[in-house]
Amino acid sequence: MKIVVLGAGALGCAIGGTLTATGNEVWVVNRDARQVDVMNRVGLTMRSGGGAEAIDRVVKVNATTHARGVDLASGPVALIIVLVKSFHTREVIESAAGIISEHTSVLSLQNGVGHEDVLSAAVGKHRVLAGKTYTGGVMLGPGHVIAGIAGKETIIGELGGQASERTARIAEVFRHAGLATTVSHDILATIWEKLFVNVATGALSGITRLTYGHLYQVPEVEACAMAAVAEAMAVAQAAGIAITTTDPRAPWVKAAAGLPFEFKASMLQSLEAGSVTEIDFVNGAVVAMGQKYGVATPVNQTLVACMKGVEKSLPPRSPTSCGSLPPEGVAPCLGRPGAAASVTSGNVRRRTQKSYVEHVAIRVKDIHWHIRFFYEALGMDVREIDGDPANPAQYWTIGGLQLINVPGFDAPPANEAGWLAHLGVMVEDLDAAITACHAFGVKELPQGRNWLQLPDGLAVELIQAAPGSVAAALRVNPRALV
Repeated sequence: MKIVVLGAGALGCAIGGTLTATGNEVWVVNRDARQVDVMNRVGLTMRSGGGAEAIDRVVKVNATTHARGVDLASGPVALIIVLVKSFHTREVIESAAGIISEHTSVLSLQNGVGHEDVLSAAVGKHRVLAGKTYTGGVMLGPGHVIAGIAGKETIIGELGGQASERTARIAEVFRHAGLATTVSHDILATIWEKLFVNVATGALSGITRLTYGHLYQVPEVEACAMAAVAEAMAVAQAAGIAITTTDPRAPWVKAAAGLPFEFKASMLQSLEAGSVTEIDFVNGAVVAMGQKYGVATPVNQTLVACMKGVEKSLPPRSPTSCGSLPPEGVAPCLGRPGAAASVTSGNVRRRTQKSYVEHVAIRVKDIHWHIRFFYEALGMDVREIDGDPANPAQYWTIGGLQLINVPGFDAPPANEAGWLAHLGVMVEDLDAAITACHAFGVKELPQGRNWLQLPDGLAVELIQAAPGSVAAALRVNPRALV
């Protein structure tokens, strides 16, 4: 089956890699160009098990930063799996309009409730399937994910509850790949029963910052989870949802079954990435439905309030402007730390977003020598290694150096070109940055739409920053710290 995973984060990669391994043509879509580059060059490394029993395997996937990068030469897309954060649902499905044909089905496996309505409005209810999965994923690094697949259930179904050939076919493809999949004839109840699992662990993991192993060692956390799930079950019953269990402990136990000690709930992963969470579509949905049906939900209200507070504590997004425009001929915002610059072209003045050079890529002949030099002499720790540590293809330091292993490379004299490979620039909004850059006549390089060549030949890699991280980086004044 030809499958596209929209939102190939940790869970999307885990599912996409699993489906790829059994012969399906799977395309994973991830906005992070570094993730995509590693997956296309090296493959997706999937880790199963934990601790000393962890096993890594590499799966060759098709990765792209945008749905328009999906190759349709082999035929139309049969299935789109939507796994983006709830608040990005409409945006991402609209961006995929070019790969949706009359034979394409769209399946939401997202957390929370309400996504099916958004998808139906965008592509037509007849194309949309609903589902929930208890599989999990944790991103360890670019192209490297923990895949919590074994024994974890996935349930799909038609919105109307009827049996259909397409759900049977999809379930069979999933089962063949090792995803324990069943077809539900009451998918609404299924959605709510998965919601109970998210209610049990998501907010509590995010608020406490605990992995599952530690989370399940705190009796007070368990008691809070039981109370939150009991409220959600009461709301579902009041709404006429035919749930199959009224034991609030069952979702708590199910949430962690088969997952390693170090597993992190998706809400915790979002916070660690500097992003807001899906709290409004999980515990927040319980609160909203409780208000609608007259069911009190004080525990879930408290969890929502706490999570909103945690989100508020994240580094703020930097402002997009520096106030009024300066007079013509005056350098815009000059000398104002943290202010956004503007660019004048004819009579049109455009604001640019903030950004900073995240890394400088340098070709080196002996990568091991350079690793020792920057670590032992300058204390620049390893941030990331690409490939076998004994013979790495690339090496990144904390502090912005990307060393590219090129055996036999002879560096030119310091006053000649060739030593520098490219600049890596962190930006607040990747799409906006690419649009702004194209106005200067840059050329897109084969590595992807975020790789641009300037007229004088310099290559620039634009990288989407986590919310608030650009502003945080720009607040550092190294001269003031001397």
